[in-house]
Amino acid sequence: MISAALNVAASSLKAQQQAIDVISHNIANVNTPGYSRQTATLASALPESQGAFHLGRGVQLADIQRAVDPFLNQALDTNSSYLSYSQTLEQGLVSVENIFGSLDAPGLASSLDDFFQAYQFLANNPQDAAQRNNVRAFGTDIANQLGSMRSQLVLAQTSADESIDNSIIKVNQALDSIASLNTQIAARENSTGNLANDLRDQRDLAIRTLSGLIPVQIVNGSGDQILVQSMGGDLLVQDSDARHLARGGTAGAGFTGVVIEGSTAQLSGLDTGGEIGGFITLRDNRLGTYITQLDSLAANLSFGVNQLHASGAGLTLPGIVTSEMAASVPASAVDAAGQNVPFASQIVSGGFQVHVYDAAGTPQPAGGTTISITAGVTTVNQLVTDLNAVAGITATLDATNHIVIDAGTGSVGFSNDTSNVLAAYEIGTFFHGDNAANLDISASIKADANHIAAGAIDATTSVNNPGGNSVALQIIAFQNTSLSVDGTTAATVQERSTTVSMDYAGHVQAATQQRIFRDAESQSLGAQLMAFSGVNTDEELVNMIKFQRAYEAAAKVITTSNSMLDSLLSLVR
Repeated sequence: MISAALNVAASSLKAQQQAIDVISHNIANVNTPGYSRQTATLASALPESQGAFHLGRGVQLADIQRAVDPFLNQALDTNSSYLSYSQTLEQGLVSVENIFGSLDAPGLASSLDDFFQAYQFLANNPQDAAQRNNVRAFGTDIANQLGSMRSQLVLAQTSADESIDNSIIKVNQALDSIASLNTQIAARENSTGNLANDLRDQRDLAIRTLSGLIPVQIVNGSGDQILVQSMGGDLLVQDSDARHLARGGTAGAGFTGVVIEGSTAQLSGLDTGGEIGGFITLRDNRLGTYITQLDSLAANLSFGVNQLHASGAGLTLPGIVTSEMAASVPASAVDAAGQNVPFASQIVSGGFQVHVYDAAGTPQPAGGTTISITAGVTTVNQLVTDLNAVAGITATLDATNHIVIDAGTGSVGFSNDTSNVLAAYEIGTFFHGDNAANLDISASIKADANHIAAGAIDATTSVNNPGGNSVALQIIAFQNTSLSVDGTTAATVQERSTTVSMDYAGHVQAATQQRIFRDAESQSLGAQLMAFSGVNTDEELVNMIKFQRAYEAAAKVITTSNSMLDSLLSLVR
């Protein structure tokens, strides 16, 4: 019986020591990321039957349990995805703040105001060279500002796209880690029959890291394995196999997409969360939208001003006029899509007047000559032929299919274009280009500000009044005219400018609010996780004292039993 007492006490010493070992492990990992508190569960050993009685045989370590709440973990994984998404989006938007400036600072809207204000001053004094130079300068400022904003946004787009490459590297590392831990957990648990708590913690942490990069779904597989799927249902981890992500195919805005390595199909659902989702949304739906809006503003500004300017006249008329748009297929209709003339679709049936002047400035003849345009019928070659038939000028296509109109020693002007062909092919226009990247001042006006149209040629007498301001007033009025030449909702150029700035401000505000909300949610969930799974050193020390006392008591039993055994042996001697 004494030996039985010794064995029972020895089992207690071992069990209490193991429990203290677990507590020590907890304290050692108090600051380890992802560590979940472990608890030693003790159970009485199976009793031994002795006659009518079942005598206890002490205590043993039955289990080491991990304090984990799967629902809380899932909530944290989801939050990690949304938080990373909002942080990435906010940081990306803030990084381009200098492009837009503050809403109170002079910006694109101010530049547009300056341009139309300069035209107002020109309308008041059409023959003033200084006012003409101002119109040209402010027009150049708008073109440069739009071009600069667009190029900076494109650079930001490229940077966001390159950041996706770095994120993919981190995703693949996390996928490999999860697959490896699946293997280690299976091997450990199959051999011991007990949960591999520390390995499971590491796997949960790897899942959280992955969730911060891309939105995923975690599915419990067979036994101790887990499956990782994308939000679109693509399998990324199965048991010990990880499927890497790579760049491939085509995504939004012409960028290379994200696929599973070896596939060409785009991985769906990436833009709903995670760091990569933030970069994709920033690249395509934010920066891409601003670029499209700037291009739309440039297109409508260019065509709207050119449509009026082409029917006007400057202080002096040129001897040679060259279209700044070239026809790709001269044998096709002037409005054919295959011409690669951006505003060809704006050409309608109508016509315009050509006014030719001799070296002395006398109209040849008075009233000019009308050139008719029939949409879908009149070809570029026919237009050149009709122009060439006008007395006093020759019209040809140069080597690159630009229309060249030469008045020799005289000069030539245009009026009353109801077909929009002059604006489309940029004949006698103010602007050149159809988007923010290529918008510029026409070569003719760059060379001579006197070619800026303020007035118009009299359609009946062909007299060009240097003091006229009819076209200048029309261009001033255009700033309040809604127009759409690119399929967008009709709006004024000022409204388009305001929309870009307000959309940007709204997106920044929304991203910031979302980041603040997700950050607060993260802190709340983190506090809950710490309360449920974290290590409280005070509690651990209290538990350690409890097991220490039990250890001391077991040691006392051994001492007492040993003394009893010594007494018994002394009797035998």
